[in-house]
Amino acid sequence: MRDAAPDATAAPAPLAPSSESARERLAAGPPRVVGARAIRAASLGVIAFLLLQVLTYGYGRDQGIYAMVARAVLDGGMPYRDAFDFKPPGIFLIYALARALFGPAQWGIRVLEVLGLAGMCLAMASLAARLFGDRRIGVVAAALAVLVHAQLDFWHTAQPESFGGMLTIAALLVATPRGRDGAPRPAPRGAALVLSGALFGAAGLLKPPLAGGGVVLAVALAAPALAELARRGAARAAVQRWIDAGPTALQGEPARPAPPAPGPVRSTAAALLWAALRPALLIALGGVLPVLACAAWFALRGALGDLREVLFVFTPHYTALGWRGASVLGMAWYGASEWLVHYSGPLAFGLACLVALHPERHERAGVALLSGVIAMHLVGVVMQAKFFPYHYGATWPLTAMLAALGLWKAWQRCTRSGAKAAAAALLAALVATAFARSATKDVADDYIERCAKRIAVLATGARDQARLDRLASVADVNAAANREVAMWLRERVAPGRPVFVWGFEPVIYDLADRPPATRYLYNVPQRAAWARQEARDALMRDLAASPPAAIVVERHDVFPSVTGDVIDSRDTLNGFPELAGLIEERYELAVSIEDFEIHLER
Repeated sequence: MRDAAPDATAAPAPLAPSSESARERLAAGPPRVVGARAIRAASLGVIAFLLLQVLTYGYGRDQGIYAMVARAVLDGGMPYRDAFDFKPPGIFLIYALARALFGPAQWGIRVLEVLGLAGMCLAMASLAARLFGDRRIGVVAAALAVLVHAQLDFWHTAQPESFGGMLTIAALLVATPRGRDGAPRPAPRGAALVLSGALFGAAGLLKPPLAGGGVVLAVALAAPALAELARRGAARAAVQRWIDAGPTALQGEPARPAPPAPGPVRSTAAALLWAALRPALLIALGGVLPVLACAAWFALRGALGDLREVLFVFTPHYTALGWRGASVLGMAWYGASEWLVHYSGPLAFGLACLVALHPERHERAGVALLSGVIAMHLVGVVMQAKFFPYHYGATWPLTAMLAALGLWKAWQRCTRSGAKAAAAALLAALVATAFARSATKDVADDYIERCAKRIAVLATGARDQARLDRLASVADVNAAANREVAMWLRERVAPGRPVFVWGFEPVIYDLADRPPATRYLYNVPQRAAWARQEARDALMRDLAASPPAAIVVERHDVFPSVTGDVIDSRDTLNGFPELAGLIEERYELAVSIEDFEIHLER
């Protein structure tokens, strides 16, 4: 009897239960787990507490840049052409949305970020139910993910990767249909695959490698059809070899059967091939939609050339700084080890539990899918070659899903055997790892101390700006000094008159509510060897066309990983005679505030 050709319009469902026992287990619902309610309540409490902390975060340097580009967009300008930065355009649109909804205050982006995190937590619970059969795993995973996110503190949150992680979870969720109890999960509908691809494409507009998650999903959805195609091909080849051998070579065997008809065989193979290709085509279709929409926006506004120049000329030179004297294997090892053990003890511990206890058969497809997307993200981090903490931001929710599965399995193993000592040891180990490794970097105090300070601010019931500014200061960035400079400019520069900050603190423009005199919100292009002369010429043209009422010169802003040298903005003027001469001839030093010299028009 010939095999019936499968429906060529239906994609395979790689995450369906593959045995009667798995179906029976799903039909019975999640197993009873000792302490599950307490674990869920604790996880929800942790999430709520940490989201409240995130609401108190201020701006770092990057957030100030994104806010100023967003301001230009809302004023009718375009990224790159009218407000320079070298990040992909998606982040500017998110900040523009926050600014449109909540105004220019710094808490606006934090409200949008918290809303996104809350939605991601709900999505993680649903995704865990579909991948692993238990939404409680997703609740634990959400708590772990928000913990790492919050520990990254103000500098490394509200970044492109922060929002890219939310979009990635949403993309995986919409492409994973909900199955009926005990029944195989249905194939994702075409519209769901297109939507999933669009979400991956939107994530790619935040950071291009994040779009690679769609490739991993397409491969996962195609795998069952390709495996079936290979199995049928191997079976037919074996039959054909038996036929070719003839009855004389196979003593005692029954008469050989007639070979299968070629028509149905070809149709079966074609149907399986289409079932494998269909998800990739639909995901790709969805993925290009946001990219095409963004390109059309830039083209209609006459800024497509500026986008190309920044993203495909300037940015590759910036990325190349991290590859000087480095090897691919060395960078790959560093990136993977940073992700695995450098940021979160609980995540590393959960992953170790998952490896030790092994995913069950019905969990393996989900584990493989999440692991593949994580691998794609890590490739992007290594390619970027900077290894800033926020570069891993989109990867933590996926990692938390796997870690939570490992911790859940370990807890089930301990409680099922009735070993209270083992369960207590597991909890103690989890707490110990939480204190052993935190994602809080670059600041003087640890995250617990910073939480206590923020709680003190919240407890007063009034906005203690001085204390919040201290919490938003790190290294050479002094939020209070930025605010003081901005207030000074507000008092002495008429509204509407442009100012110019020669340094790396664009937030001053926003705090002062004075327009920048140039598209260059910070001076990295004028300090970077690969763009220096062209950017300096463009800057001087901007300043001639829009003379600033005041020029702010910054000291001690040294960033070798960004500019390629160890010279600050003030000393850079020694090699930039055009700007130094303009300041000398037309401006006079009015005041010095911390690391800033403010020059007013003569």
